Amino acid sequence: MKKNLFAFFAALFFMFIPYIALAQQVSIAYVDIGRVIMESDKGKQAKKTMDEEITKIRKELSSKQEELQKLKDSIDKQGAALKPEAREEKQKLYNKKLKDYQNLENEYQGDMQQKIAEFEQNLIKDIMEVVKKIGENEKYTIILQRHPAIILYATPGIDITDKVIEAYNKQAKESTKK
Repeated sequence: MKKNLFAFFAALFFMFIPYIALAQQVSIAYVDIGRVIMESDKGKQAKKTMDEEITKIRKELSSKQEELQKLKDSIDKQGAALKPEAREEKQKLYNKKLKDYQNLENEYQGDMQQKIAEFEQNLIKDIMEVVKKIGENEKYTIILQRHPAIILYATPGIDITDKVIEAYNKQAKESTKK
């Protein structure tokens, strides 16, 4: 993915070389999308929501794990006193519950990864719209995403991340008022 992203921006850069050479004034900026996600109001709200869901899932998994541990302790304590058939039955029950727990844990993990990806995708889509508006309004020639493989060095003066966060927060407030 990083290689594809790098190739895309490299191609984009080379595509703009003739334009840049002929232009009287070139206006280039970059934005740190990750920072916008982490510091914007919507990003913070999304993180809070995800943290709440993760906490809820952890509590549920923890209670299931405690239940498993109690069953295992019961089998261990009563092991010698139980008849072989009863011990085998309890062991089967424990194994079934353990397998159910592991399946539930995997299911939750997959669900959370999917939700996180959806949240990020929606946030990035909205952020890209804000970046595009800023680019059009302020007549930027090109706005790049801050990434070490793409931008090796840039002066902080062309970083518009704070401006994007401010515009994104403003847009979010306006859309919630409607």
